[in-house]
Amino acid sequence: LSRLLRDYPKFQKSSIRTFLQNYIGKVLDAEFNWLKPLKIVKWNFICLGIQSDGYFTRAVATYQKLLDYTGIKGQLFMPRPIKDSSDTNENNSNELLKNTLPTHKSELGRTAMFEMVEKLCETNFKPFEVILKCGGYFRLECPILIWPPPAPYYPLNNAKNATPLTLASKLEVCGYLSLSDIGSPASLSRHLILPKVEREKVSRRTSDKSANTAKLTSDKTPRLDVNQPNYEYEKLEQEIREFYTKDVKDTDDATQAEEFDSKTSVSCSMPSESQKESVCVLLHGVLKVENLAALVILNENWYGFLFSYADSKKKSNLMLNILPPGNNVIPWLGDMQMLGLIEDLMPNESSTFPVKAEKRSYSQSCVVWINRVSLQSDIQKVLRHAKKMPEKMQHFYKELNRIRRAALSIGFVELLEAMATLFDKEALNLAAINANPECALQLKHASIELRKPSNRDLKVSIVPVQAVNMA
Repeated sequence: LSRLLRDYPKFQKSSIRTFLQNYIGKVLDAEFNWLKPLKIVKWNFICLGIQSDGYFTRAVATYQKLLDYTGIKGQLFMPRPIKDSSDTNENNSNELLKNTLPTHKSELGRTAMFEMVEKLCETNFKPFEVILKCGGYFRLECPILIWPPPAPYYPLNNAKNATPLTLASKLEVCGYLSLSDIGSPASLSRHLILPKVEREKVSRRTSDKSANTAKLTSDKTPRLDVNQPNYEYEKLEQEIREFYTKDVKDTDDATQAEEFDSKTSVSCSMPSESQKESVCVLLHGVLKVENLAALVILNENWYGFLFSYADSKKKSNLMLNILPPGNNVIPWLGDMQMLGLIEDLMPNESSTFPVKAEKRSYSQSCVVWINRVSLQSDIQKVLRHAKKMPEKMQHFYKELNRIRRAALSIGFVELLEAMATLFDKEALNLAAINANPECALQLKHASIELRKPSNRDLKVSIVPVQAVNMA
C-alpha cells in the first residue's frame, strides 16, 4: 500500500483525467504542441468491458472526453449489452456471476469481439464500390471495388463554397486507345481495380456447416427471377446454352455423359464466386494482351483510363489512372469529346491523331553540370572559340549565352564572375602573343557585360561589341 501511495502522484500526472483538467483553457500553450501531429491520424479504441461495470462506463466517458476536447478524430467501439440482462434476478448471486463471466454469448465473448472488429473494419476500411459498364450488352457490367478510395477533387479556385467533385456511381468505358498514344500524362491518382465478390458471412459455429451443404440442389438449370429487368435476355441465353450442351449427350459413351450431366447440374445450380463471369477479368485480359487502355468516363467532363500494370513477371493488376477534370487534359490527344473511330474518316481524309504540337516549350539541348568535368568542358569550348575570333565570333557568343542562362537558372551567379575574370586573363595572354586584336576586344566586352547587374535577366542576350556601337 505504501508503494502505491508513493506512485500516486506519478499516476496523477499520466492519467487522462488529470491531463484534461490541465488542457482545458490552455489549448494554445506550447506545452501541448505535441497534440498537433496526433490530429492528422484517426484513433479507434476497442473498449473491452461490461456495461454493468461502473469503472468501465466511467473510463469510456473519459476516453470520449479525450476525443471531444482535443479534437482528435476517432471513435469508441464497445460490446453491446446482453439482451436478457434486465431479466436476471439481482438476488440470485449465481445467475449474476454467470452473466458476468466471459462466455461465448456474453459481452466479452468471441461473438462480441468479432462484431466489434467487423464494425471497426466497415467504418474505416470500407472500399469504394461502383459499377463498371462496358458497352450496351447487359452482361458487360459488374460491380467493382476501387482501392484506395479516390479522394474528392476540389477545384483550384478561390471560391470558399466550391463543391468537390466525386466519381459517379457508374463508370462507363467509352473507347480504347493504344498505350503508346496515351504515354504518361499528368494524373491525380492511381487505384487498384478489383471485382466485387459477394462473400457469405462465415458461421462461427461448426454445426452450420452441414446446413450450408444441404443448400445444393440437383436441378440441371438455375431458376430465373421473373421480376428482373433482364429476364428475357437471361432466358434466351439459358436456352442457347442448353441447346449447345445437348451435343455432349450424343457421345458413344453413355457413362461419360451421365458424369457430365451430374457435374453440370451441380455447377449450374451453385456456381462459386471464382467461376462466375466477370467483366473486370475479361477487360483486364484484353487490355493486357492487346497493349491497350480503356478510356473511362468518371463523371461529367471527367475522364480516366484503365490499363494493365505488371509489378512482376507473373502477376499483373488492373489499374485506374484518374486524370484532372476536363476534356483537354492530355495535350497530344486533343479534345477527348472529339475522339472517334478511324473508320469514321472520309476516304480522302488523313488522320490527325495524335495531335502534333506546334512548338515545344523546352530546348532540345540542355546543360547538365552534375560532374565537374562537364562544366570544365563547356568553359574550355568557349575559350577555344575566343582564340579563333573573328571567324568563330557567333559561336563564341552562342555558347557564352547558353552557359550564362544555365547559370542564372540554377542561381550559379558566382560562375559569371569567374568567367569574367577568366576572360580578362585570357585577353592579356592573347595580347602578349600578338593575336588578332578582335579577340582581346571581344573578351573585354564580354567580361564587362557579365558583371553588369542589368544582364541578370534570362531574356537578355550578350551581343558582339560591333552591334552595340552600331546601335
